[in-house]
Amino acid sequence: MDPSLVSVGGRREARLCAVTGGRGFMARHLVAALLRSGDWCVRITDLGPEAALSPAEDDGLLGAALQDGRATYVSVDVCELAQLTKALEGVHTVFHTAAADHTKNNFQLHYKVNVEGTKNVIEACNTCKVKKLIYTSSSGVVFDGVHGLFAVDESTPYPDKFPDAYTETKAEAEKLVIKANRTNELLTCCIRPGSIFGPGDTIVPILVSYGGMMIIIGDGKNCDDFVYVENVVHGHLCAEKTLSTKDGANRSGGKAYFITNLEPVNLWDFVYMVLGELGYKR
Repeated sequence: MDPSLVSVGGRREARLCAVTGGRGFMARHLVAALLRSGDWCVRITDLGPEAALSPAEDDGLLGAALQDGRATYVSVDVCELAQLTKALEGVHTVFHTAAADHTKNNFQLHYKVNVEGTKNVIEACNTCKVKKLIYTSSSGVVFDGVHGLFAVDESTPYPDKFPDAYTETKAEAEKLVIKANRTNELLTCCIRPGSIFGPGDTIVPILVSYGGMMIIIGDGKNCDDFVYVENVVHGHLCAEKTLSTKDGANRSGGKAYFITNLEPVNLWDFVYMVLGELGYKR
């Protein structure tokens, strides 16, 4: 019997997946989508000693899934290989979203979590005979912090110099995941989202923390391609589905894909639109 198939409450068997960093912003939406599909049982891993659900989560899909066994929570540090390996036992697919806080420009921290942690995830996947690894990378892995990028595609090379520790180490981790494709039958794919927004994001709290006041340094013409969180989730699900076929695995295994709304906008127009909706004056 396939150990990654789980029968819950007499219902049809569902595959077991794991989401590292599963209590993060995008990851919460990903976990919900996996549970809604009915195709997966989800093992959520994160640093906290317990899942610490919000009242809405406790009364909703996630709370019910934790009660009936469709979801489980395991406290895991991706920097601890033994913990990680135990958490991935019997898992069919891993969605690796865990990363260090991008607002902290601490190279040692980012290298430990993003690079060493990803090495551990790959090793644990191989030990546990995980079939698929979907890695949450970043569109920033091709940005040098100076030259604007418009209408670029996945052929764009990594820059010679990165603007911060987060993007540099995410690029390094992405390279590891790409290289790991087809090692011990593991198939991999990397998802590169732009700046993510949506319910539960950190954008609004940061803006509000400044009292709605933003100071523009420069000409204010810098753009971004913000991406809605459910579109990022959809990209992860599409990657997993694509790797499930021979043709898809040959085409997309070991590849990286940008995920954006295809709607580049002026950064400050977006910021002030959000602030305006919250009642702040421009």
